Amino acid sequence: MDKEELKLQLMKWHNKMSAKFGFNMEDASEFSELMKQLDEPKKVVIPQFVADWIEEAKLYSGNEVDPLGIIYYMGDYIGSKEPHCEWLKNIYNQKLLLNAIANGYEVENKIEKYVRLKGFAGTISYLNYDVNSKELFVDTKGLGSCTKIKFTKSWLKDNWPEYDAYNNAGLLEFEEVEDE
Repeated sequence: MDKEELKLQLMKWHNKMSAKFGFNMEDASEFSELMKQLDEPKKVVIPQFVADWIEEAKLYSGNEVDPLGIIYYMGDYIGSKEPHCEWLKNIYNQKLLLNAIANGYEVENKIEKYVRLKGFAGTISYLNYDVNSKELFVDTKGLGSCTKIKFTKSWLKDNWPEYDAYNNAGLLEFEEVEDE
C-alpha cells in the first residue's frame, strides 16, 4: 500500500468513526494535520564530517538546492585522501548521505550532557535512566553505577519517546559534564 492508498483508507475510517461516535471539527483538523505529516520526510542523523562535506559541496557547487551538483562535487573531491573516506564505501551510508541531501539532516551529537527538567525544585531535577529496569526517572545527578546520568541528544531521541515534546516545549536544560 502506498501513501495515497493509506490516506484514502484512513479518511474512510475517519469518516466512519466520525459518523459512529460523533467526532467534532477539532478532531477533524487534528486528523488532517496528522495526515499531512505522512508526506514529511524525517531528517536523518549524520556525523559531523559528513555535514562538513555537504556544506563544502554546497559552497563549491554554487547551488545549495542542487542535489546532483552536491553529489557530483563529493564524488570528484572526496577520495582516499580524506580520513573518513571508508564511510562512503558502505552502501547504507551512501543511502544515508543521499537522504540527508534530499530531505535535510541533523548532526550527530556525541557529547554527553546532564539533562535537567525545568519545573522541579532543588537538585532533584535531573533525568536518570535505570539500566536494569530500562526506565527514566527524575532525581539527583549523583546516583549509583546502575544509573545512567549523562546523555547524548541522539540517545534521548532513540530511547525516550517523549523527548521531542519536552525539548520542543523548552522543558529541558543541557549542562556540560565537567571533566572527572
